This record gives sequence, structure tokens and C-alpha cells, in this order.
Amino acid sequence: MLNSQSIPFFELEDLGEFSLQVEEHWAEAAREQLRRYEEENKGFRLRRALPPAAPFARSGLAACALVVSALTLLAWGDAGGLGWQRLGGSLSEAVRGGELARTLTALTLHADVPHLLSNLLFGALFGYLWFHALGGGIGALAMLLTGVLGNLTNAWIQPAGHFSIGASTAVFGAVGLLCGSEARTRHLLKEHETRRFAPLGGAFVFLLYLGVGEVQSVNNIDVLAHVFGLLWGLILGAGMASLPRARIESHGVQLACALVCVLLLALGWSIALH
Repeated sequence: MLNSQSIPFFELEDLGEFSLQVEEHWAEAAREQLRRYEEENKGFRLRRALPPAAPFARSGLAACALVVSALTLLAWGDAGGLGWQRLGGSLSEAVRGGELARTLTALTLHADVPHLLSNLLFGALFGYLWFHALGGGIGALAMLLTGVLGNLTNAWIQPAGHFSIGASTAVFGAVGLLCGSEARTRHLLKEHETRRFAPLGGAFVFLLYLGVGEVQSVNNIDVLAHVFGLLWGLILGAGMASLPRARIESHGVQLACALVCVLLLALGWSIALH
């Protein structure tokens, strides 16, 4: 502000306290400008404008829900008599033995209707928030990666014979992506430390509230898959926080990422079923 008024000054620091010093004949003018500045900016708080929805946010979410539902129904009907659940589920020793496609195909399988509906509901909620920020193509690919990495890590931690299915790993990945991206953004904006770490606290509160299940049914819930999905989401989300807006707004980039998702799913199921 003083620079804008061509008032020369020195900024000094003493034991963490800062002061502005001007020559005596500039003192009155500097005080007056500082007074005006404070008066004009009373109650002002810098706010970040929420950007408009990125391309294909809604259509991308709808496509993800349709694909997951369709593959789940095919598995329930055991189309072709191939044993979709058996071949596509994330079986720990099979994954460790090199059947990596299972970490992908397991995301599109569900045990029953409540299992599918719960993942569709929470997937729609957190998926849309993530797609709104990153777009349908980029957002879907990021969620898919968190699910695959979460299942892969889980398979290496769990004992032999552990079997896991469901999109919940990717759903918790979406929570991690949102919170990791927001935490990183607040860090880049040099906000107060409390605000920087608040999204991380929110992510783990959500995990504790919905990710571990009730005591009597915890054995039916793959808690570690949720944990690893969330953790990978935090890591990837933090890395994607500074993604250029031009890339996000590019329809070509979004469609390319969406095509990668489709090809990965097709390849994964092709390998699993053959």
C-alpha cells in the first residue's frame, strides 16, 4: 500500500515482530494511509470462489454408477457360467501370485443389494464432489486408481484366503482424494495450521464413523480395504491439488481419461474371465 503511494519505507524484524519505518517527513502521510487502509478493509476476509463444475461431472458419475451396476448384475447372474465372483474377487494369495486384475475387477462386484446400494449412495455423494472439482474423466480415473492401490495393499497385508469385493475401497478413496486435495490447497495458500489439517481430521472421522462398521458386524466389513483406499486417496489427492485448471477444463483430457478407465476395466475382466 505504501509502495502504491510512493512512500519509501523499511521493513524491520525484531524477535518476530515487524515494523515499518519511514523518514520523519513521511511519517504523517504514512500514518494517514495506514489508517485509511484499515478503515476501508474492516471485516474483509479473503474468500476462494468455488469454480464451476468441471466437464462431465454429472454424466461421468452416472456412467460410473451404470458400469458398476451392470457388472454386478452380470456377476449375480453368472453370465456365461464363468463364475464372475470367484474369478473377479480380490483373493489375497491370488493377487500376491500375480493376478493383479483382481484388484480392479473386485471393485465392480458386490455381495447383495444392500451392499451395492450403499456403495452407490455414498459413491454418488463423494464421487460427485470430486468430479465437480476434477471432472468426470480425471475424477473417475483417480478414484479407480485409489481402489486398485487400496486392494493391492490390502492383499499384501491380509492373510492367505482373504477375499474382498465391493466399490467401497474406491468410495473411501474419493473421500481421501477430496480431503487430501483440500489440505494441500490450504497449505499452498499458507492458511493457519488448524485449517490446513482440518480436512485430514475430517477424513479419519468419516472413516471411523462409517468405515469400520458396528461391533457385531465388523467381520463382514473389510476395514483395512477402507483404510488403504482412504490413505491412497489422501496421497493422490494432495498430488493433484495443483493440477492446472486448463487440463481440467479440457474436454479432450477428460475423454481420454474416461477411455483409459473403460479400457482398464475391459482388460481387467478379460484377463480375469480367461
